[in-house]
Amino acid sequence: MISVVLENLSKDYHGFSKPWKRILAGLSFGYFGIDSNFTALRSLSFRVDPGEILGIIGRNGAGKSTLLKLITGVIRKDKGNLFVNGSVRALLELSVGFNPELSGEENVYYNGLVWGYKPSEIKELTDSIFEFAELNEFRKTPLKNYSSGMAMRLGFSLATAKRPDILIVDEALAVGDASFQQKCLKRIKEFSNLGSCILVVSHDLGLISYFCTRVILLNKGSILFDGNPKDAIEEYMYVLAGGSETSTAHNSETIKDIQIFLKNPKGLDTRHHFLGEKATLRIEFQTIRPITEGTIGFHIDSEKGIRIFGTNSHHLGKPNLTLNGPERSVVEFQFPIQFGEGKYSLGVSIHKGESHIEGSYFWGESVLDFEVERGKIEKFVGLSYLPTEFSIQFLPKSD
Repeated sequence: MISVVLENLSKDYHGFSKPWKRILAGLSFGYFGIDSNFTALRSLSFRVDPGEILGIIGRNGAGKSTLLKLITGVIRKDKGNLFVNGSVRALLELSVGFNPELSGEENVYYNGLVWGYKPSEIKELTDSIFEFAELNEFRKTPLKNYSSGMAMRLGFSLATAKRPDILIVDEALAVGDASFQQKCLKRIKEFSNLGSCILVVSHDLGLISYFCTRVILLNKGSILFDGNPKDAIEEYMYVLAGGSETSTAHNSETIKDIQIFLKNPKGLDTRHHFLGEKATLRIEFQTIRPITEGTIGFHIDSEKGIRIFGTNSHHLGKPNLTLNGPERSVVEFQFPIQFGEGKYSLGVSIHKGESHIEGSYFWGESVLDFEVERGKIEKFVGLSYLPTEFSIQFLPKSD
């Protein structure tokens, strides 16, 4: 059975230009006074199956929060159809609703009732909730003595004490330290394996690419892309660079005739590189209009879309480059191939300031694909290669 189905779903927000028009709208039951309208979602159609982990990404104001509010029933749709099959649990602000004057156990009981647990279920689950949150010794401690991280851990443990049919996670996975975050991700993954539908909204693109099986990109209330995480993130970066539609073009209004080469130590442009050797990334382009405070950077992603490495001229101590048009610029980065064998893609960006958020002139995702071979390097596991020396000593047995 399908967990969530949207058919031409739309949602508008209505407003008032003046206070008296709000009063008029109230007196006329909405017939008069409403004179402004904002479409948050526009004819969305998609479905999510049980066991699927769907990531939802987009710029602020793209409609992500509105979509989650519709699925959880907080607000009502204006047009279209929405079908939600099964129990829904939303992880939003994990510590919201906790009373700082009550103990951890008391907060678990009262908030458990809010989550929809029966009193008998709360009694059965309390031990496992505190054990998962690693807070057994603080069960009787007032919540006001908890750190913010401890409160969030307790909130996550309580919210996920029972497996829901549909779990919604909205920027709520930054819980505690790294080891506890892994526990949270593992629990959510287990829910998925057991048939729960997981919806994840996050600006952490590394998490989205690693964790989700499918990603939807929203832009101005519409679906811009629906597919595998790697391609969705590429399209999202194009949107951040100033585009509003999907594109694979390697030109912009400011940059044209860009050429990219990845050379081996012999100076040959090749798509096959050996682990441990030094590579040279050469970027040539023409500037149509002058650029001040310019920054040029690159990033490397694995075949699964996981960001391996990225840097730019600003981070490397060369901020605020001036690129005059219409001259042609040549930029080179040199770096060692210190990551595992496999297939990788390389992206290039030219933007203003430290990051592309300040203004982007060019953004190219996966403009160059290449492979890394291990060659004579000893076998290892993981994404990164660290040259390692090994020694062992046998000490005489003491009397």
